[in-house]
Amino acid sequence: MKQIFLLRHAKSDWDNLNQQDFDRPLAKRGIKEADLLSKHIKEKHYLIDKVLCSSALRTKQTFDICSDGFNFPIKNATYSEDLYFGNCDAITNFIQNLDEALSSILIIGHNPTMHLLLERLIDRSIKKFPTCSLAEISIENTWKDLSLKKCTLKSFIKSKELKS
Repeated sequence: MKQIFLLRHAKSDWDNLNQQDFDRPLAKRGIKEADLLSKHIKEKHYLIDKVLCSSALRTKQTFDICSDGFNFPIKNATYSEDLYFGNCDAITNFIQNLDEALSSILIIGHNPTMHLLLERLIDRSIKKFPTCSLAEISIENTWKDLSLKKCTLKSFIKSKELKS
């Protein structure tokens, strides 16, 4: 069985309206959300073999905070602008080309891509994919045989549900 974790970046800071969206940092609330999620992840003992993260600042900061929970070295993550621009087909293709020796992947990105990808993978509508939420998806096939609509949503953790 393979696992896909989809993580939407934590709440971003909108204080500087002249700032480029790509360079938008996390808000104080976002830092707190990511820290709570990291602690939750650590308690669940999730194991990640590979990380694909948007190269936007807020996604990198979210992963920097959550990497400890996943026990995954920040330096081993792969960063991609493709995740910033949002293309579900490109992400699906990336997953299908993963080394079969890998058991799990974490993808950190943005809405609407994370939301749409989750719905495509599990073939059902999700009302909302809030900031700093983590979807855990299992697939029974190989990566190359990843079939949209054939995955199972094992858990969907929303940061507002976590206790400080």
